[in-house]
Amino acid sequence: MEATRRNEAALRHRAWLPWGLLAGACVLGATGAWAGSRSMSALAERRTQLEREAAESEARVAELQALREAMARRLKVLEQQHQAARADATAAAAACAVAPAALPPAPAGPARPEPRRAGKASAKGKKGPRR
Repeated sequence: MEATRRNEAALRHRAWLPWGLLAGACVLGATGAWAGSRSMSALAERRTQLEREAAESEARVAELQALREAMARRLKVLEQQHQAARADATAAAAACAVAPAALPPAPAGPARPEPRRAGKASAKGKKGPRR
């Protein structure tokens, strides 16, 4: 009798085992599907964010290229101005080097008196040593 009870208890226990495993597998599968869907949505969001950043980056690159071209044009103009100014300065220096020989000497004006020198000869206004 005792053996029969044990067999019946074992049978009841074994009868729940497949259902328990099935329920556990379903819970595990549902959890995995939920986590996977969250991961997929996160990946989709990240993809849209990266596409937006790529578009912004491409726009910035185009802006920087336009700026670079403008700077290159400005540099070219400045170099041309510098070369023209250098040529003008060279021509002016050459003209100045030739001009003094061609000009008559400047007339001598009235001689300026030499400035007074303070020395031993002038004792006026000096204080003598105190005694």
